Amino acid sequence: MALRPQNPASGTGSPMFQPTRISASPSKLKLLDEAGTRGVLLGSRCSLCGSHTFGTVPSCQACYSPEVESVELGAEGTLYSYTLVRTPPPGWQGDVPYVLGQVELPQGPHVVSQVVDCPPEHVHIGMKMLLYLDEVPGANDDEEARVIFKWRPAS
Repeated sequence: MALRPQNPASGTGSPMFQPTRISASPSKLKLLDEAGTRGVLLGSRCSLCGSHTFGTVPSCQACYSPEVESVELGAEGTLYSYTLVRTPPPGWQGDVPYVLGQVELPQGPHVVSQVVDCPPEHVHIGMKMLLYLDEVPGANDDEEARVIFKWRPAS
């Protein structure tokens, strides 16, 4: 974790250094607090046709216009599709099997990530999902831990 000096003007009397968490994908996930416990997904919106895309893009994927702007896409959506992964990709360090969900955001883009906090037999298409932030260690001792996003049921 990165350490940053405390702001002396805060007057909190807290320790000299506060941990700061870093997004693993700053073009797709914006952290809203230094602790990295709240965040929103980022994307692009076409100024010409209004289409939204997950992540930043140089041009609209619907009409090819270069007139795109960065926007916050939020932290919730609806489960569009999912699969139960029994054979993980090389290097996977999590539990197996696990649920991989495709969540449709209110603006239209679909975002794929792991579904957590829900047994596979309770996962169903149409369920409301919330963004869940998790920390993964760096690839080696010199690399800082990063914050990644997953999905969890809204209720």
